[in-house]
Amino acid sequence: MGDSSLSDLKPEYRVDGSCWKFVPVISEGFFNQRPGDIFRHHLILLQLQLAVIFTLAAIIHFFLGRFYLPRLISEVLAGVILGPTVLGRFFPDISAVLFSEQSVKVLATLTRFGYLFFMFLIGVKMDVNLIKKSGKREWTIGTMVMLFPLLVTVMIGRHISIVVDKVDAQTAQYEVSFFTGVLMLTSFPVVAILLMQLKIINSELGHLTLSSALISDMVSLVMINIGNYRVIMLLASLRVALKSLFLVAVLIVFILTVLQQMLYWIIRKTPEGKPVKDAYIFFVVIALLVVAIVGENVGLQYMYGPFILGLTVPTGHPLASTLIEKLDTIVSGWMLPLMSTYCGYRSNLWNLNRLPPYWIMFAVTFGFFLKVACGFIPAFCFKVPCKDATALALMLAAKGIVELGTFATNAEKQSTVTQEFTWAVIIVFIFAALVPILTRKLYDPSKTYAGYQKRTVLNSSINEGVRMLACAHRQDDALSAVKLLQLSNPSTGSPLSVYGLYLEELVGGASPLLLNHQLGQRSSSDGGRWQPIIDVFNYFKSQSSKPTQVHVYTAISPSSLMHEDVCWVAFDNLVALIILPFHRKWNRKGKLISDSKDLRDFNTKVMNKAPCSVAILIDRDRGRNSSIIDESSAYNICVVFLGGKDDREALSIARRMKGWPSVFLTVIRLKETEDMITGWEGMMDDECLRDIKHPSNENGNVLYKEEIVRHGADTSALIGSILDENFDLICVGRHSQCDSPLIEGLSAWTDLVELGTIGDMLVSAEISKPISILVVQQQVIEK
Repeated sequence: MGDSSLSDLKPEYRVDGSCWKFVPVISEGFFNQRPGDIFRHHLILLQLQLAVIFTLAAIIHFFLGRFYLPRLISEVLAGVILGPTVLGRFFPDISAVLFSEQSVKVLATLTRFGYLFFMFLIGVKMDVNLIKKSGKREWTIGTMVMLFPLLVTVMIGRHISIVVDKVDAQTAQYEVSFFTGVLMLTSFPVVAILLMQLKIINSELGHLTLSSALISDMVSLVMINIGNYRVIMLLASLRVALKSLFLVAVLIVFILTVLQQMLYWIIRKTPEGKPVKDAYIFFVVIALLVVAIVGENVGLQYMYGPFILGLTVPTGHPLASTLIEKLDTIVSGWMLPLMSTYCGYRSNLWNLNRLPPYWIMFAVTFGFFLKVACGFIPAFCFKVPCKDATALALMLAAKGIVELGTFATNAEKQSTVTQEFTWAVIIVFIFAALVPILTRKLYDPSKTYAGYQKRTVLNSSINEGVRMLACAHRQDDALSAVKLLQLSNPSTGSPLSVYGLYLEELVGGASPLLLNHQLGQRSSSDGGRWQPIIDVFNYFKSQSSKPTQVHVYTAISPSSLMHEDVCWVAFDNLVALIILPFHRKWNRKGKLISDSKDLRDFNTKVMNKAPCSVAILIDRDRGRNSSIIDESSAYNICVVFLGGKDDREALSIARRMKGWPSVFLTVIRLKETEDMITGWEGMMDDECLRDIKHPSNENGNVLYKEEIVRHGADTSALIGSILDENFDLICVGRHSQCDSPLIEGLSAWTDLVELGTIGDMLVSAEISKPISILVVQQQVIEK
């Protein structure tokens, strides 16, 4: 038996008197059978189909990708070429062999599997905290952009189909409502993919769009299921509808409780910095398939169960990152493209022998503009800039793979005729091509972390306190930052939230990591590198008697992309101030021992892209071994105030420090004349200094002085005299009105532009005193 070939295995099955010959899935080889018989084997035919599909799609995308068109466009076009529109029309014999009826069913099954895993991965990649962080703005936009266009377009479209297109009432009730409704929905996966393609998913516009899309998708999901249960009640009975609703609720509760706790157990069992074991990944995949099967049988569409399961996976490392690493390539690169190609294959442009029905034209034109308007108006009312509000509305109206998948999987259920399905594919095709192009014209993706809201120490809410991100490349960086953080003087009415971020350069072929040390993972052998940094921040928290929260992260990434991790952590946690270590280091004797160009480039990149205020801390004070300042000893702080937003931010940081009984604050204002008030900026400077100027019980340890300087030479002499005094910390703004006569002639001698003119003078190589400098840049607000 071992020597017999597969051709010898010819079992016969009799069904109603007919004989069926068994055809092996695999082939014995090209030379062991007739050439034409090789296409009888399903695996060989599937491999050939995949090769043709992906080769043709890659060739098309090679040309269309130059115009920034998404890959979905190329895949749909490949399906149109291989379907009845081109191949079936002009080469019917080849089409009959390459895409036989039975083989197309296999492709359709693969598309369903791909769509299922795609929805799961979308849930995994999404941060469920977006809903928790969403405010009135997100809920208003997300609800209006879905609810109003859906109700208006469906009702009017149904009426037009009956009155104008002469569609019978039952068809208008189900098919027209379904078709119009799908076009009016906002799909969170489609919006997320679009944002990733545009590389703006980490921007404030990206977060606003994601949150609004998620809320819109969730609301539409509720409405769709309410409509489905209404149909069940009309066609079956109230008992059947309630039973299905109860079973769906039980499934969702099971996912959110039992399965989610098992996912957290997997995380706790995984050492920090290590990938999740394959056995755990197999368990998650099995759970996802079981959830899909059970959901389909209890009344929940097969893709929603895996999507909900994906939402329960904690974002980031280790579980989410490992699942994405294991599944994303095969799903996004192989399974999912089959869905768009399959939809293109099923469409037939030769059947479009007339204009589309009026209700379709109404849904595409009026519905689209209504949806864009319902996204733009609330966004603009919430003070989102006009261009960004338009880009947001366009992205919320985007169409893509979810709409194609919905039309494909529901075509048979809704008895959709070929012509209507073809129109649906064309509409999605047009929207998928135009929206990215228009969005690129409206929004500049280089301003990824630019914000609309003020995230500064000056504008921080008193009740919420201040959030600060302290970056450290080594332990002494953390010690220096902790000294400054202790001086920030948290109180019950104004607490302090500290986010410590240890930055390590990625070497070798490992993957970048962003570790959150609050997840409760077990320590690994790699943890010794970042444990000293964690210990510094934890010690600071344990020694702080005032309300302080401390969260510690570790970012391991290439030096060229390290600034992205800093900006993302600051953006995600609504940080008001980022504290960066200076790129130069000195020993106890004041001798320069380190000058890192990479670290300087890193600081510059952060200052250019930060979503909040940034401060560079130059710590020359090596006299204190402890990171905690002794409250019994005096600590002298000086603020050099020339005027401008950066100096106002520096003064706001120093103002928080004056609450310490051992801190003595000196504010030196440089003025060209006695009564110098120059426009709006001068009025804002005076307002910021009002409580500092006038003596009070709260300002018992504050000294305010004004110095008249005529030009840059006077300013340079004054800075030299300040350095001769016994200050421990000097705070100064970075820019400080570069065109001001106060620094006239000094800018040409500035070597370190990231510190500004005054900051560059304070870190001069001629200075050897153990004094710390804090150079502050206020957040750059996008106009």
